[in-house]
Amino acid sequence: MAQVAVSSGRTSATVLYRLRLMMFLQYFVQGAYLTIVAVYLRDALHFTGAQTGWFLAAIGVGPVVAPFVVGQLVDRHLATERVLAACHLLAGLLMLGLYVQERFWPVLLLGTAYSILYIPTMMLTNSLAFHHLADRDREFPLVRVWGTIGFILPSWFILFYFLKGLQGDELNRAQGVAFAVSGLGGIVMALYCLTLPRTPPDRARSGKFAPGVVLRLAARRDFLVLFVVTFFLAAAHNYYFVFNGPLVKAVLLRVQRADWVQTFMSIGQVAEIGVMAALGPSLVRLGYKRTMLIGATSYALRCAALAGAGHAGLPFGVAVALAAAGQALHGVCFGFFLAAAFIYVDRASPADVKGSMQTIFGTFIFGIGAVLGGVWGGAMSDRFVAGQGDAAVYDWNALWLSCGALAALFAGMLALGFPRAQISADDARP
Repeated sequence: MAQVAVSSGRTSATVLYRLRLMMFLQYFVQGAYLTIVAVYLRDALHFTGAQTGWFLAAIGVGPVVAPFVVGQLVDRHLATERVLAACHLLAGLLMLGLYVQERFWPVLLLGTAYSILYIPTMMLTNSLAFHHLADRDREFPLVRVWGTIGFILPSWFILFYFLKGLQGDELNRAQGVAFAVSGLGGIVMALYCLTLPRTPPDRARSGKFAPGVVLRLAARRDFLVLFVVTFFLAAAHNYYFVFNGPLVKAVLLRVQRADWVQTFMSIGQVAEIGVMAALGPSLVRLGYKRTMLIGATSYALRCAALAGAGHAGLPFGVAVALAAAGQALHGVCFGFFLAAAFIYVDRASPADVKGSMQTIFGTFIFGIGAVLGGVWGGAMSDRFVAGQGDAAVYDWNALWLSCGALAALFAGMLALGFPRAQISADDARP
């Protein structure tokens, strides 16, 4: 079994480099398609708003069942890196299948199958990194930031290699190459996973069924509040992907630069790099509650900025500035709320159920909450969007301010309900 080399409370440089590349490839796969998928489905494949929402909801269906399969496998039976390799290989092949499909039902079914395999790997890479880091509070943000860099890179690669200078229908159709780039990236990630530090299950602690322990942990005040708040903010998180691409495209169409949509949206991930660098010091100085509250509040502020960017009467420069602010705040949402919450869950979970705890908690972010966000976005689209493609008319106030109100409500719940005192893993065991 590979051991973590620690010197004065630090993880060895070699292990850090390997974990950074793991995070880079993990999120390269997602960054290739996620920011552009709503625009592609609506404008190239001519899906309705509801159909687009259902596809984004399908991305969250898989993790609903994953905690009782994937989490149990890595906690009890198989090495984490082997599970990661198998999931990424099969998910990459499914993504290549999405690249050649244009009809709704095959796209929806492939997307659902893909989510079953890919989304749990996001929690498993976190769990593997936590296992091999000596100081997770300080080191994990600096490892995870390479996932953000990986998320950014494919949007620039796709723009300058495949989309540069294209407009109209030719641009809309060409954006489907994002699925192919993602699929090939997933296959590369599968091969790399076989080289990761060995992370075997802890069979010495196999007496309890891990999901059952985790469900009892959820009755604690800190976990209960965090799970409820995360569920609804996760819905807002996925809702964002239903409308952010169309909003950015509507703004950029004013100067005929719709080919820059995916790259413009990477502002959020560029901001996330700075946020992740600041996350470790923030957790130390402000604590988990205040740090997560900054992230939760940013969800509401982001929606307000994007609602403003959609006003047709604003000068182009003001609209672009507000849209850019909305992208940047997305980075704050992810880093200071979602990433901080994952670190808290790992720190407060007993050692023998960390994999299941991360997977079940991830279900609330990328699973059930994502399904709600996609379905909600599709329903709102059919009510507040008229027309198709570049000629569609959106009621941006209704679309964004409703989401902002939800985010503000649950940021308030976090402020009032989450305890300020931190707990240890030993305290967490029921």
